[in-house]
Amino acid sequence: MVGTERDAPIHLVGGIAAFNEERCVANAIRSLLEQELPPGAQWTRIWVAVSGSTDRTREVVEALAGEDSRIGLLYEATRRGKSAALAELFRKVEGDFLVLLDGDSAAAPGAIRALLERAPTWSPSFAVMGRPIPPPDDGGLLRDELELLYELHHRFHEWTLGDGQGTHLADNLLLLPIRHLPPLAPGIVNDGAFAGAWLTRCGGLRVYAPEARVRVEVPVQYSDHLAQRRRIHWGHRQVGKLLGVNPSTLQSFAARHPREVARLLLAAIQQQRRGFRAFLVLGGLELLAWGLSLWDPITPK
Repeated sequence: MVGTERDAPIHLVGGIAAFNEERCVANAIRSLLEQELPPGAQWTRIWVAVSGSTDRTREVVEALAGEDSRIGLLYEATRRGKSAALAELFRKVEGDFLVLLDGDSAAAPGAIRALLERAPTWSPSFAVMGRPIPPPDDGGLLRDELELLYELHHRFHEWTLGDGQGTHLADNLLLLPIRHLPPLAPGIVNDGAFAGAWLTRCGGLRVYAPEARVRVEVPVQYSDHLAQRRRIHWGHRQVGKLLGVNPSTLQSFAARHPREVARLLLAAIQQQRRGFRAFLVLGGLELLAWGLSLWDPITPK
């Protein structure tokens, strides 16, 4: 564990990218500051990058910064995308570890300690990924499908990152060493997938900490879910084009490990209520989202 193997203090920096998140951003910030950290670890700064928001996100962050000097605002009047905001944030941070959290998410109690416990002290280049979970009793018509989706997400990363095969990272909650941050640039859609592929290419480690739970906002309409998944598929293709490393997916592993993937699917389906029906709906939406993403041209920057 990082907190018990170092004599010097551990300086943590939080990084949150927020666009039109006036409803969620305060909860995201507090979910970091209210964490019970391991001995020697402390927050030195929580940076919130707000770009192009048309609601009161900026005002909410400014009000919280007035109450706690550790909170800092990086503001851009024009929105250039999440990866551009994070790239600016990367240039600003100083310390040992950066904890990235989505502006519409909230780290569960104990999540940051769990990330630090999984941090590999023997490697200078790594990322530790938390486990995204949907809100309880949320998701509207998609509730069963989303429960299955996130269960599959968990089982897949536990398997693929556990044995070092996986190249994909989710970006909802990530721990990164500040001295070795990925070279994000404007226009990158899936920053977590980019970080995972970049680490794979440069020999860095990708680690999964399922105990580090993070509550995420989820779409409640089929159309919103479809649009989100279409963008994710497009972003995966973009990463593969930019870095020459394709993010690992359940579909790609099914071609190489059909029996293992079949067992993973069956176990997840059996665990969920109305699991088989949810799988059929989820599978149909996923296939449609993948097909629609092929219409979107990849233009690396």
